[in-house]
Amino acid sequence: MPTVSVIISTYKRANLVSQAIESVLAQTYTDYEIIVVNDGSPDNTKEVLDQFGDHITAIHQENQGVSAARNAGIRAAQGQYIAFLDDDDLWLPNKLEKQIACLESNPKIGLVYSDMFCFDENGVFPHTWAKANPTPPIQECWILFVRNFIPTPSVVVRQECLDKVGLFDETLTTCEDYDLWLRIIEKWSVHFLNEPLVRYRRSANSLQSNEDQQLVNWLRVKENAFHRNLGLQTLPLMVLDQCFFNGYLSLAYNYIGRYQGEKARQALKRYQQLRGISSTSEWLWMISFPILNSSPASEQFS
Repeated sequence: MPTVSVIISTYKRANLVSQAIESVLAQTYTDYEIIVVNDGSPDNTKEVLDQFGDHITAIHQENQGVSAARNAGIRAAQGQYIAFLDDDDLWLPNKLEKQIACLESNPKIGLVYSDMFCFDENGVFPHTWAKANPTPPIQECWILFVRNFIPTPSVVVRQECLDKVGLFDETLTTCEDYDLWLRIIEKWSVHFLNEPLVRYRRSANSLQSNEDQQLVNWLRVKENAFHRNLGLQTLPLMVLDQCFFNGYLSLAYNYIGRYQGEKARQALKRYQQLRGISSTSEWLWMISFPILNSSPASEQFS
C-alpha cells in the first residue's frame, strides 16, 4: 500500500487539473497514490482524467461540494498520510519528501503545513503566503482560533488524526478546512515548515461564497470550537471580541443594510447569548426594528 494518498478534488477546471496532477507526478518522493474526485464537472474533466490512465484513481460523483469530494477521496485512500491539493494549485517537486520526513521524525506531529508561493496570470507575487499572512512561532489551539494560518494545499495529515476527529463537515460550504484544523490541533501537534513548497493560484474564479454565507460558516466553526474547548472560553474578552463575537455584529449590520431586520435580530440574539449585551448590540437591535423584512427568520443559528 502507498504511504501517502494525495487527494485532489476538482470541479469545472479541466484546463487546470492536469497541471495539478503533473506536479504530483513530478515529486521526488514516489510512494504515493493520487485520488482525483470529479465533483460533477459538466466540462470535459472526465476525458482529461482518463488520459492519466492508471497513474491516478478517478472518482466521479454528482456535484456535492468540496467537503464531500475530499471526504470521498479520504474514504478511498489507502495511505498512512493524507495530502490535499486543489485542482488549480501546484506542488514543488520536493514537497512530499520534506513533509513526510518531518512527520516520520516525530510521531506527535499530526499535521504539517508549509509556506507557499502565490501567483496569478501576471506572475509570481513578491511575497510568499507566510510573509503576507505571518505564521505564529508556535501552533496552539487558541492561536489558531484567533486566526486560521493553515493553507489547505500545503497540508499533509496523518490518517490516524482523521480517524479520531472525523472528516470535513459537509454542511459547511466554506471554512470546512478551518473547522477540521481546529479539531486536529485540539489533540495533535501541528508543525510549520518555513519554506514555500506550493504554488498557490490566485484567481477571480476561485471558490467563494457570498459574504453573509462566508461569515455564517466562519461563526459556526468558531462557535463549535468555543463550546468544545473550555480553554478558549478563558481568553480575554478583548481577544474574543476581535476574533469571534464581533462577527455576529458584522453579520447583523449586513442584514440591516439589506432591510432584513429579523435576520439581524437572530444574529444579535446569538451574540447576546454568548457575549452579553454591549452598547453596539443595543444600537443595532434598536435600528433593526423599523426595517421592513419580508423574509422568514433565519434558522442558521438554531
